[in-house]
Amino acid sequence: MEDAVEQLENLARSVSVCTRCEELAASRLRAVPGAGHPHCDVMVVSLSPSPADEASDSPAGQSSCDELAEFMPALAAGRGVVYTTTLVKCVPRTAGELRSPKAEECGACFDYLSRELSITTPHFVLAAGEDTTRFLLGKLFRDLPYAKDDLLELRVFDNPAFKVVPVATAGELRDRDPKDRKDYVERLRALAQRMGLPTA
Repeated sequence: MEDAVEQLENLARSVSVCTRCEELAASRLRAVPGAGHPHCDVMVVSLSPSPADEASDSPAGQSSCDELAEFMPALAAGRGVVYTTTLVKCVPRTAGELRSPKAEECGACFDYLSRELSITTPHFVLAAGEDTTRFLLGKLFRDLPYAKDDLLELRVFDNPAFKVVPVATAGELRDRDPKDRKDYVERLRALAQRMGLPTA
């Protein structure tokens, strides 16, 4: 049986040649697989790779995770037990212009994320941003575990295999009132402790 490292390497190769979304495949520099600890404690899932991820050897979601670590330093301190990835493995563009991924593109890519989850077996999944959160919860739960207008950030949703915790993106946090941001950072610190990440 393949070990987790080999399974992730094979998955990365599959991602690199994927052409499920014609527009994304035609406009990308490269498809960007996730990466990190093969049996991670924490998986950070963002919406899509950044152009910086795409242009470097960084894994999908690394730039987003690094930015979030500005407010949650435990992500950087615990990098050895973290895996970063995205819903969509290509930078979404139309006619060369950056855009948000379409629902059908997220759906086409979900099999890759599902396989990352089954290989790495995280204890916690941090879903960064509202769009990422709602898509992911919709896929992972047969019955949505929230009402339509509920605030989802920093709630803990128990999946049979792991816990899903929605968090704001770094950009969303920068736009908030300083007091609200400070309170949120304290809550992120408490979350890091719960996840077993180093907080010193």
